[in-house]
Amino acid sequence: MVRPRRPEDLERCVALLREVYDADGYPTVWPADPAGWLAGRRALGAWVAEADGALLGHLTLLGTDVTRAHSQWRAALQIPVERVAVVSRLFVSPSARGRGIGGALIGCAEAHAEAAELELVLDVAARNENAIAFYERRGWRRVGRADLALSADPWTLEVVLFARAGSHSPS
Repeated sequence: MVRPRRPEDLERCVALLREVYDADGYPTVWPADPAGWLAGRRALGAWVAEADGALLGHLTLLGTDVTRAHSQWRAALQIPVERVAVVSRLFVSPSARGRGIGGALIGCAEAHAEAAELELVLDVAARNENAIAFYERRGWRRVGRADLALSADPWTLEVVLFARAGSHSPS
């Protein structure tokens, strides 16, 4: 079941994130404040997948502004940046993969964005072929590449930029 994340979920979300980090190296740099990183400074919503009392996945939807929105996203969407939301902090327990959890979490973000009249974008580490394939199977479209500044070594991460299929396209 996917439901909105509650404040009391954050400790368990951090434990799940650590499991994913140990298995996959996501996030690339372990955050100094993992609970704060998960909560996100500009969170528009966050969801968790849960079954039998265990958290199996997480997703945060973040707002953005012109200083944080990649130029490729802005060029692809041709809408005010205030109408753009970033899919972020999406991860699924390694033991629960292949059960549709990532798709269910993305589906919640897509429904939320549609109701709020927002267009969705995201970035994926260029080396993360599984995640890139996941988004492409869901119909997201690549709109470019960029270097994402990180807070620790490695200082930048090459990312592939996506916009949700069906999003506005340049006129």
